[in-house]
Amino acid sequence: MKTKKRSQAFREDLCDLCGLCLHLCPVLQLPIQQAKEEIKKLIDGNKSETVLYKCNTCLSCNLYCPKNANPYQLILERWNDLYKKRGAPALYRFVTPTMEPNIWQLLNLFLSRQEAKWIYKWMNYVPKPEDRILLIGNYTHLFPFIIGGSKLLDYFKPMDRIDQWEGGAYLYQGGYLDVVQRIAERCKKDFDEWNVKNIAHTLDAVQYIFSEVHPKEMGVNHNRNFINFNEWLLENINSGEIKLPNKLNITVTVHDNCFSKSLDGAFWDAPRELLEKCGCRIIEMKHIKKDSLCCGFGAGASWVKNMSIPFDIISEGAKKFREAEQTKADALISYCGGCIYLLWAARELMGSKIDIYHLIEIIRISMGEKLNYPEDHIKRAWDIIAIISYQLLLSMVQKRFYISHITYDKNRSTFKPKRHSLLKVIRILFNLELVRKIYRKTFQLLMPIMKTR
Repeated sequence: MKTKKRSQAFREDLCDLCGLCLHLCPVLQLPIQQAKEEIKKLIDGNKSETVLYKCNTCLSCNLYCPKNANPYQLILERWNDLYKKRGAPALYRFVTPTMEPNIWQLLNLFLSRQEAKWIYKWMNYVPKPEDRILLIGNYTHLFPFIIGGSKLLDYFKPMDRIDQWEGGAYLYQGGYLDVVQRIAERCKKDFDEWNVKNIAHTLDAVQYIFSEVHPKEMGVNHNRNFINFNEWLLENINSGEIKLPNKLNITVTVHDNCFSKSLDGAFWDAPRELLEKCGCRIIEMKHIKKDSLCCGFGAGASWVKNMSIPFDIISEGAKKFREAEQTKADALISYCGGCIYLLWAARELMGSKIDIYHLIEIIRISMGEKLNYPEDHIKRAWDIIAIISYQLLLSMVQKRFYISHITYDKNRSTFKPKRHSLLKVIRILFNLELVRKIYRKTFQLLMPIMKTR
């Protein structure tokens, strides 16, 4: 397949170097003169003093730009330049399905039998043209119990293709634009072979990637009907097709993910309406919607030192927890599967007590479905913390790398991990509450030393 020419989304012709994008940024908050200088450096391709190493890729800058010049995409272009020059940080193998080991492969050591059955079924389903499929996605794959076994799946044919990389969403957020180009073409090939018209997804990021980034930046048009799962839920609850007999009567605060800021905030209202229909009372945090703080993932996308990445991620996530806890709400709600896995890891490492739910879990509880909450989440959080710790140790002797393959090797990947004895030992130790306390305290002590922000 011939690779199409990628288009740059940043509009230099519209940018007047006002600096408001970086000045108003909820993370950077640069003085206006410094913000102007940084934008000029980014445009000219000169060394950035701040942005490329502290940006959380949260998309707010595009909403602050009075000229619609898309400064976010300028940052991504410069990260793409860094990738071409230096390769990805060694730890990034962690979220690369085509590298060994990766989080999906290693997690198979800890999946329950039921989870393995769900994932195996989702990964091996061959769609028919008349199907309405639901792309489970890379990050819901890590927490299959969020939706596995639910009656909501009766309306779809669930599929789990981890080497579609959520359409390239999280690589896009890290500036791996040339790789995203190849993934866009791979997705089109899949969709054309499936010949399925209706494709649902649970991430705002995927909606934005498929409907905006692929056609407008990557030159790849899919010609499919992409269904936003939250909007589908709202429509079917309003029609009475899905009933919510169990009103929850709890107070919640809402985490708006980074990609919810795309398309001028088109994704903010549906989750809040759904929560209210489930009987939740919403107490908003200080930073919401266009000003919302990142869960921490974006900190890992920044081009910082390899060893600093986990500490940067959790330190940024801690800001979200402080704001959530200040509301005195019963629970923090995320409608992004990617945010959920980092929020739960951060909750356990920071010792927070606030409950965390995916929006789909709230819907399911209100439908009357039974969940093993919070036990499943706590176990999975420590599975992931063990994997991150293990991968961080491995990355100390690994070099930067380039993503040469976008399709994983089915003969080795996914359900055929190696022994990874050290990882198993780490995870067994994390079953002990004393070890968790010591690890948590050690991580907290190291965080101000190791983080780069």
